[in-house]
Amino acid sequence: MFETETTPQSRIAGAAALLADIRRGRRAPIPGLPEALKPRTIAEAEAIQVATYAALGWAIAGWKVGRTLHQPIAAPLPNVALDPVAEVPLHLPPGTAMELEVALRLRQGLDAAQLAALQPADLPELADLVLLFEFVETRFAAGHPAGELEKLADCVSNGSCVFGPATGAWTWPDVETLAMRLTVDGIEVARREGAHRAMPLEALIGAWRDRCMALGHLPQAGEVITLGSQTGMLPVPAAGGTLVGEMTGRGDLTVRVAPLGS
Repeated sequence: MFETETTPQSRIAGAAALLADIRRGRRAPIPGLPEALKPRTIAEAEAIQVATYAALGWAIAGWKVGRTLHQPIAAPLPNVALDPVAEVPLHLPPGTAMELEVALRLRQGLDAAQLAALQPADLPELADLVLLFEFVETRFAAGHPAGELEKLADCVSNGSCVFGPATGAWTWPDVETLAMRLTVDGIEVARREGAHRAMPLEALIGAWRDRCMALGHLPQAGEVITLGSQTGMLPVPAAGGTLVGEMTGRGDLTVRVAPLGS
């Protein structure tokens, strides 16, 4: 039985326990958090993220940055679901969606003073630009869209991520204007050209820095900051297939997926 009192502490603990159980496979996805467990603020939703990972014994290995209720946010990605691309096919659950993204992968860790002083202009010297596939899995039942704060509490539906190698020296203009293409078994399913969807990006990097500082989290070498989908969220074919994400002038990232649920 989950706690149903309406104090912030009980909402955070109860929602985290419920979301952790769904991630473990002990419970089916739900239409939404029970009313007594719904976060009331961005801060509560972020606290649920941390409490869920603590319940699962997961560490933070990366971040999704974006906006919730028009506010810049940074949601943690777990160490158990963030990997470099490999030759073996991925095994994903039915209903998984995919997003092709551009991400930054830190080449070095940051101490407290470096983190506090960090500005977006510093990142080309500290991080590699990589292509990344995010595979999206919601803890909420299909046909019952959750509210924005519920989605944030669930780490914006993170499932797993696969990233490619460094794409070479970069500057912010390389990220702010993109030409990207996504194919499945050689068939183009999405294309994006023009300004990055999440502009302005400076505020998102600031939100990531400030979230790390608030948690006392010192970013480590290898952590990833993914900047959001450029080709939209699309279903992974039930039969699986070969996914290829391309960025003009930056190469491509190929990921093989086994039939979903196999």
